[in-house]
Amino acid sequence: MKGWVSTKSLAKFGGRSELLDELCNAEPYVPIIITHFFNKPIQNSGLLRKLYLEKDLSSYEIHRKTNWSRTSISDALRTLGIEKSNRKAPVLSYGEKLIGTTRVVHKGEQKIIEKMLALLDEEQNFSQISKYLNSKNIPTKRGGSWHPSTVKEIIKRIQKRKA
Repeated sequence: MKGWVSTKSLAKFGGRSELLDELCNAEPYVPIIITHFFNKPIQNSGLLRKLYLEKDLSSYEIHRKTNWSRTSISDALRTLGIEKSNRKAPVLSYGEKLIGTTRVVHKGEQKIIEKMLALLDEEQNFSQISKYLNSKNIPTKRGGSWHPSTVKEIIKRIQKRKA
């Protein structure tokens, strides 16, 4: 297979993306990459499957490497039934929890947010609020300690929702 096609010769077939150089170095991918230069994602299930499943790239990362539109990548993944088995869980904000796949209010964390807002109304700064929360052994969403920037982001998010 070596010497069968060089990455320079691919330029004759509509050009090649510099971002695909790393894939072109892997011999098993050469026939698939050649197909890429003639087809759309839906017609390129082999490359799409390898990039999405084996290399664990997101549709955005595939777009960056292939210059295919993100819409055509998403449509092709859906049409071809290509799915990752281990999807990442959604990132939850402080004050939320998941019940099944639905985000709902986390009442315990909402009480802490109310306390943060009360302390802010008492003219305490973010540093003082984070020290208070740490002194009361109140855990963050991930079980760590509070930092002024974390308190600030939570309060900004809540104030933005109220506005």
